[in-house]
Amino acid sequence: MKIASHIAELPKSGIRDFFELVTTMDDVLSLGVGEPDFTTPWGIRESAIYALESGHTSYTSNLGLRTLRV
Repeated sequence: MKIASHIAELPKSGIRDFFELVTTMDDVLSLGVGEPDFTTPWGIRESAIYALESGHTSYTSNLGLRTLRV
């Protein structure tokens, strides 16, 4: 596939530079695109399953859950 020259000449985005920088660093977890490079711990997956089975399948209010507010 051929990419149009005006597209091919676009500069790389700043976020791309950031993602590439993170790959050169030790002990850094990049969560930039929501795809960590490790398996989600079982306790988190279990809680997600429980929430789904309990009917918590939509977004909360933009205020968040009342029980979590301080």
